[in-house]
Parts: sequence; C-alpha cells; structure tokens
Amino acid sequence: MLNINFLWSKWAVFCFLAIIIFAVFGRAIWFDYVNLDEGVLLISNEFFITKIGNIFEVFKHDINYPSATAPYYRPMFVLSFMLNSQLASGPIAYHIGNILLHVFVSYLIFLLFIELGFKKLISAAFASFFAVHPAVTAIVAWVPGRIEGMLAIFVVLSFLFFIKFLKTGRWLYLGLYFVVFALGLLTKELILPLPLLLFFYFMTSDVRWTSDVKTRSRRISNVRILTWLGGSAVIMTTWFFIRKIILDKIQLVDLSLFKMLVIMWSNILAILLYLGKILLPFDLTVLPVLEKSGFIYGSVVLAVILALFWIGRRMSPQTTNIRILGLVWFVIFLAPSLVSYDQPVRMIFFEHRLYLPMLGLFIFFISLVPEHRTSYRFLLPAAGVFVLFSVLAFNYSGFYKDKMTFWQKAVADSPQSSRAHNGLASSYIVDGKLEEAEAEFKKALALNPKEKRIHLLLGLSYLDKKMYSEAQTELEKEIEVDPKQFVAYHNLGRIYAQNKNLKKAEEFFLKTVEINPDYVLARQDLVVLYYSQNKHPQVVVQLKELLRVQKPEVMHPQILKILETYAKEATRQQGF
Repeated sequence: MLNINFLWSKWAVFCFLAIIIFAVFGRAIWFDYVNLDEGVLLISNEFFITKIGNIFEVFKHDINYPSATAPYYRPMFVLSFMLNSQLASGPIAYHIGNILLHVFVSYLIFLLFIELGFKKLISAAFASFFAVHPAVTAIVAWVPGRIEGMLAIFVVLSFLFFIKFLKTGRWLYLGLYFVVFALGLLTKELILPLPLLLFFYFMTSDVRWTSDVKTRSRRISNVRILTWLGGSAVIMTTWFFIRKIILDKIQLVDLSLFKMLVIMWSNILAILLYLGKILLPFDLTVLPVLEKSGFIYGSVVLAVILALFWIGRRMSPQTTNIRILGLVWFVIFLAPSLVSYDQPVRMIFFEHRLYLPMLGLFIFFISLVPEHRTSYRFLLPAAGVFVLFSVLAFNYSGFYKDKMTFWQKAVADSPQSSRAHNGLASSYIVDGKLEEAEAEFKKALALNPKEKRIHLLLGLSYLDKKMYSEAQTELEKEIEVDPKQFVAYHNLGRIYAQNKNLKKAEEFFLKTVEINPDYVLARQDLVVLYYSQNKHPQVVVQLKELLRVQKPEVMHPQILKILETYAKEATRQQGF
C-alpha cells in the first residue's frame, strides 16, 4: 500500500516531474541529430570525446578541439559528452542524458521555490509548468542544448548553497558554492552575472539577519560576506586568465565591452521576442529571427508584467523584493544572449537561450499567488496551464526529429534567414542531393553574399565526388569570404597533392597550421608529404607538433609507421 506520507514528500515531486517530462519529451530519445553544431562537436570529434584518457585535454582547448576551433571555452560541456559516451554514445544516449539533466533542473527549481519561502504545492505546480514549457524543448530534443541545462544546474545550486550559507553561516555551504560556481564558469560564461544577483538577494532578503544558531537575529558578519565576494572575484579572475590563454592559441579577437553593448542595444527588441514565448508560447520556431509578429506577443506580455507588478505592490507588498529579484534574474541572464560573434544579418535568437532567464519570470509569477489560494482550488487553473503547455511542447518537439524536418521548418518560418537556407542546403549535401543543395545555397547567397561555409560545403561535396576542378573553385571562393577558413586551405592542399603539385600542397598545408596549429589532419598530411620527399628534419618537426596535440594510440596507422621509423632520431631531440 502506498504510504500517504510519500505523496507529500520531495521524492514524490521528483518522481512526478520525471514522469511528466518523459511523457512529454520521451519520444525525443529516438530523434536523430539535426545538423546544427553536432557535426564538429559529436561527429568529427567522436574519436576524441569517446576516449576517457583525453579528460585533461578537454580543459586545455576550446570547445571544438581538435577538429575545428571556436571562440568558446566550455570544458565541462565537452566533458559531459565524454562521460556520457563511457556508457553509450550516439543520438539515443545523448538524448537520454539531456532528458535526465532537465529532470534534475526541474527538481532543483522546485527546491529553490521552497527555499524562497513558497509552499510545497505551489512550488511543485510551477516546477511542473517549467518542466513541460514549450520553450524548453530544444534542451531535451537538440543534443547540444544540454549546455543550458547544465548551466541552470550550477546556477540554481549556487543560489541554494548561498541561501544556506546566509541562513546557517556554515562555511561548508560557502565552499560548496565556490565549487559549483567555478564549474558553472567552466560550462558557460553566462553565469558571470550571478554574484550580482546574489548580492541583490542578500541586500533585499530577510535571511541576511540570521547568521548562526546561537544569535539568529545578528547580522551576517562582514568577514563572511567579504569572504564570499573575494572568493567569487578570485574564481572569476582565474577563469578569465585561463580562458584568455586558451583562446589566444586560436588567435581569437575578442569583442570589447563597448562592442558588446552596441550589439546588445541593436538587438534590444529581441527581449520582446523572448517575452512573448514565455507567457504565450504559440509561435515557437527552431530558428527565430526578429519579426513584427513576435513583438505583438512580447508587447502583450510586457504590459501584463507591468500591470501585475503594480497590482502586486498593492496587494502583497511583502513579496515585492522577490518579484524584483525575478525580473533582475530574467534581464541579467538574457542580456548576454543578445550578443553574438556572428554577422548581424545571421543573428539568430535561439529559444534554448531562454531556459535560464525564464526561471526569473517564474519567480516573478509564483510570488503573485496569494498564500490563501494555494489550496486545491488552485489545482484547476494550474491543470489547465499544465495540459496546454504539455500539448504544445509535445507537438513542437517533433520538428527536432531529424535534420530535414528541422531545417525545412527553419526555412518555412524564417525564409529571409540566409542561415536557414544554408542549413537546409547542408542537410541536402549530407543526403547526397547536390542539386537541391545548390538551389538553397543560391538563395542563401542572394540574402547574404558574405555567408560563410557555403562554398566550403560545396567544395567538400565536389571533393567527395572527385570533381577536383569544381572543388578547387568553390574552396577558393570560400577563402575570399573567410580568409581564416583553415579547412578550405587544408582541402586545397589535398587537391594540389592529388595533382602532384607538392610545392603548392605544402604551401596550403602550412597555411592551415598557421591559422590553426592544433589541426591534426593538416599535421598528418605534412608528415606524409615530407616523408614522401625524404625531408627528414621537416618530418621530425611535424611529428613533434603532432605528438603535442595527439596521443600515439589514436594516430592513423600510416602515421604510426612513420613515427616508429623516426623514433630514435626524434628521441634525441629535445622535447620529444
């Protein structure tokens, strides 16, 4: 017989959240990749992320190492796939991992609501709203979307440990906060504003008056707060310099603070786009761009929020600070999503970036529910919202089932986006539909003549078909658009090598490693090229560079044979 006490326990809430999440999003387990960021991260780098021996290498490189480069240092994100792959790899295993992460986040949100002083029933209800909200679909249905779930875990845990520290004064909770905050920084830089949010909570919350068990009315000591501030500053400073060292290796020109603010201001209307998706999630799309239709929903929601804030100040002034906390949470975690390294015409306002900021508005709305109405009478409207969100989320998740469905939806909803046509064309190429791909590439170029990777993908497709002349033309066009596209240089080198023009092949291979010194494929080709010409000193130099970025056990068999040939000579050289 089921214990009635269990039904009111926190474990019951966890089980309920897990059941509803698997019911709404469970079919995503059998979804395929959608050809958005998985190519490099999970396919090209599969040999790297499936080897647990590379665990420390993850912390030494950018997110796309070793097959490509990217201006992001997020080692915990890559590590999650490495750990996931030790059990199983591939779309099924990774989708299961994403769903489990979302279950954990939803439960932590329930605990946060409890810690903020809300009743268990209302906390469970709002946690369930979050769990099945249509805007969270990408977190479970799109494999790389797990980064937002991981970030949310570290942010919410940091908040919970900080509250515990304020309430008890125990140093253990401060230490746990430091650990979790550091892991959050190694997951995604969006966690940087968290200390500002926590300081706001400290200054506006009653918990700052309860420090230890002996004198609960005494204010938290200045030493403790200064320790928290100083420790957070040390962690952020250390992370900043580590990130700078890592990204300097790929010759990244970072955005200045002024440039970030300019970009943020130019995209300020996107806040309305995001607002509309929270309260009125009827117009979701896999590749959102700024459109007037999105502003209508956002304007309505903004008006509702302002009205509710004014009403709330009059009806329940005691929770005003919590409502302000929720609004601050929303703004500070959403603002960085308005900045991008991409061209303005290619800016996409992805819905997965709403995952963490949306929690701030949930805090705002939960604070508006009067305590005397959190009885069973609350369940009927709550059930209506829950069912609506569940149906919308279930239907919407179907657009993530495979690459063609995803990108056809993107083009249908955002026909003016060159990135949408580029993505659809790339999917056609993967399926071997070159004519359809060329048609979509032309549409993308008409919308944005400087669209990157179009000529690269065409060139690679021609190369696979051994159409070397056509491939060379496209790769050269790609370099005109993007002079730092090292993959284009590398494959031009291979074309010249195929045509026995070894001097030009060497020139392009060297240009490749000049742009990306850690690009393994180019180093391997240089080793083979020099070995075939009996240029022994150059072979040794390239082998040294190759061993710097790749362990012998994962090397290509041909390279291993050359390595054995030069082992004695290489050993005598310093650093080998």
